[in-house]
Amino acid sequence: MYSKTWCEFLVCAALTAALANDVILTPFKKDGSEATLIIIQGVGISAEQYKPLANAIQSTSFLSLWVGIPDFPLNTANPLVIDGGVQRVLGALKAKGMNTSSLFFAGHSQGGIIIQDYLNNKSSVAGLLLMGSFLQRKYNSLFPVPTLVVSGELDGLCRVTRTMESYYHWILHSDNVTRSMTEFPVVIVLGMNHFQFASGDVPLLVKERDLKAEISPDLAHSTVAALVNTFMEIHMGNVTMQPHLVQAVKDTGNFIQPLLKAYEMEGFYHFIPPCYDQTPSSNCTVGCPWTAVGQQIMSGLDMTHIHDTDAFHPVDQINPVHLPHIYNNCSLNQINCVLNVTTVSQNAYGMLDSLDTAFFETSADEIRAKMKSRQAVMEATGHTDVDFNKTDGGSLCKLINEAAYEWALNMSGTKTVERFQKFGEPMVMGEDEGPYNVGPLWIWDPLKYKHTENSSGQKILLVQSVMLKTPTQYYIPVSAGFHYCKLLSPARAMEWIYIDGLRAHYH
Repeated sequence: MYSKTWCEFLVCAALTAALANDVILTPFKKDGSEATLIIIQGVGISAEQYKPLANAIQSTSFLSLWVGIPDFPLNTANPLVIDGGVQRVLGALKAKGMNTSSLFFAGHSQGGIIIQDYLNNKSSVAGLLLMGSFLQRKYNSLFPVPTLVVSGELDGLCRVTRTMESYYHWILHSDNVTRSMTEFPVVIVLGMNHFQFASGDVPLLVKERDLKAEISPDLAHSTVAALVNTFMEIHMGNVTMQPHLVQAVKDTGNFIQPLLKAYEMEGFYHFIPPCYDQTPSSNCTVGCPWTAVGQQIMSGLDMTHIHDTDAFHPVDQINPVHLPHIYNNCSLNQINCVLNVTTVSQNAYGMLDSLDTAFFETSADEIRAKMKSRQAVMEATGHTDVDFNKTDGGSLCKLINEAAYEWALNMSGTKTVERFQKFGEPMVMGEDEGPYNVGPLWIWDPLKYKHTENSSGQKILLVQSVMLKTPTQYYIPVSAGFHYCKLLSPARAMEWIYIDGLRAHYH
């Protein structure tokens, strides 16, 4: 006899199936190779809202393509209902005459996250299409199903920086780049936003977070349809379609170059993890390139007279403790002398970074940088009677953060900068806070981001560093001659330019 709980579950399941508004589409073409595409909806978007995209895919496909779109309770797929929905539409498709084992899946937004977990270890599936979604970090280089990632440049929920991260791992650092361009291609559609994979009424969260599209819904659907059909045909055996997909992947590679450079300057932990106390190798990142730039700005010397080697270490680690150091001295008349310095950095990421949602910023919230003071550098280069209050009395961390913002503006794509300058909320650097000359105070007081207005009433994002600084004659000798900063990552500045700085006026 069934228990009461089990009976309730069966009744609930039956009601869910009865109330579901699944979309079942028969093929436009009858003479092509037969295949099936199951599309999993994003949160708050009904199955019916994907019909225009599904029709665009079917009408331009060389395949005899069946499409099923399960309608889940509350328009939300989750692990408890995904299999029931998939089996339900497969049964409905078979009842209509579908007779093929060539099965593709697609998922939009969170639907893409749910379906990849469902398909893990299901290598018999022909392919997966992630739309405004991505393969999560836990699957890097380990996913069993060929997967196409398609994202919009102006996607305000699945941010383009997360798509760039996928490109880094699945294309640039694949064991076989040529194969990955068709097995795990990553493509960004310029001018497209998150909702344009669907149609109709926009859910509230999407309305609040998505950016403004610059292409029409019809163009978005036809572009995505062409990519999806090319991918499916390749994995149905039509290798003549490969050059088309490869070119789209290469075009995306050109578009994301500024973002790649910015995240490399950060020493992005999700590209290659930091070495910390490990022996340096190709499997870990030694240090933060931007902190080396910061030390040069801090010193007041040009790059021909100072060389900094940065090392990633947790800044709160005391056994062993890691501190910045100057290794040699130069006299004032030594024209070709180079001062060798080491600095220490730690990138701090958001509390929800480990969830890997692409909803929040992927770049570091701050770079915790331990640097030598300007006074210490000047004394090491032969200057005497250096006044600490004059050399290090201003907001030197602010100078470095202004340089990060300018670097990001100069390196970003031309059209991206034009859009940001017209619609974006500029970053403005405030005066440094501190000094907080007690280690924990500096460590745990974060880089400040404050939405405010300037004197003209313009909305701005005010960024303020927290600093620690000590003179060379400090009463604790081991802590003398330091100037620590909470640095703005050039990747965070660029992420602001591409995405978050547009939300106020371009959503």
